[in-house]
Amino acid sequence: MITVNVAQLMSAISETEAFKMPEMNGGTRYLYDSVYGKLSKNVDVRLSELDFTAFELDDAAALSELHENVIERGYYTAAGITSTLQNTAPVCKNVGYI
Repeated sequence: MITVNVAQLMSAISETEAFKMPEMNGGTRYLYDSVYGKLSKNVDVRLSELDFTAFELDDAAALSELHENVIERGYYTAAGITSTLQNTAPVCKNVGYI
């Protein structure tokens, strides 16, 4: 029987160009880590917790663009890969030697 190491597969997928996060400046990285990262895990983000000096208005626009062009596209690509893997029937092979 053929087995798949899921951790190794996920690692290989995350290293592909389609799933790599682009370089971000400090302000966009702050927003990505402190706001987007928490919200994507259903963690509340309080305005009083934010350091408004850590980013500028352009960084918020850059994060929005990052979400639209990279994260959202990656989500749909990952969903396609997941669907393909879930719909792949298991194959058992028996090797016979003569």
